[in-house]
Amino acid sequence: MKVLIIRPQPGADATARRFTAAGYAPVLMPLFAIEHLPPPSVSVDGYDAILLTSGNAARAATGFLESAADTPIYAVGSATASALAHLSLPVAATGSSGVEALVGVAAADGHKKLLWLAGEDHSAVPQIAGVHIDIAIVYRSAALETPGHFAAQVEVCDAVILHSSRAAAHFAGLCDAGCLSRSKITLATFSNAIAASAGDGWAQIIVAASPNDAALMDAIGQHFTTTHCAPPPNAAIEGAT
Repeated sequence: MKVLIIRPQPGADATARRFTAAGYAPVLMPLFAIEHLPPPSVSVDGYDAILLTSGNAARAATGFLESAADTPIYAVGSATASALAHLSLPVAATGSSGVEALVGVAAADGHKKLLWLAGEDHSAVPQIAGVHIDIAIVYRSAALETPGHFAAQVEVCDAVILHSSRAAAHFAGLCDAGCLSRSKITLATFSNAIAASAGDGWAQIIVAASPNDAALMDAIGQHFTTTHCAPPPNAAIEGAT
């Protein structure tokens, strides 16, 4: 089964490896490139903990994180935790159920003021009583020029993998601009929020039970082994970029 991966590198290669190991045939066509932004101008001294929801943030803010080695880091997703481990940075806790759940873990550990190192296109800031969260933007995903073989790649794949709301909206726009029929394209997303950003009219939209590639592969496998006319997927927990 062919799945189209449009996320930027190095995440595209990481996702491709996971899907290949599970027996899929990934097709890589990154539509974005990661650009690192200047390090945060704030001092970490005023914060109890640091929150990361993407390995891209860890790579973009390496120097800042190294200078804040005594501040606990909470990471959403195994990919984020792996990026931190590669940088020899310890992780206080890793969550797999989205940013809000992990903020709850940090709060339970006694941390009330968090600094979230995020991408320009981040999810909504969790609102949890007694917890204050500031955001420092450390990277952005810049849209690349549309590949000449965009339509051909979309048409030969069984599903298109969407990891973020921005990617969903951008992909939908490219399909419409290229006069590709949405009714012939199946999308696979991390969350209902991402699915909503893609809009309506698609053949099917598959939503993972949690925001990670393993859950997404499970959802895709269940969808294609049961029926091509499955009912709308159940609500999923939103993850980040």
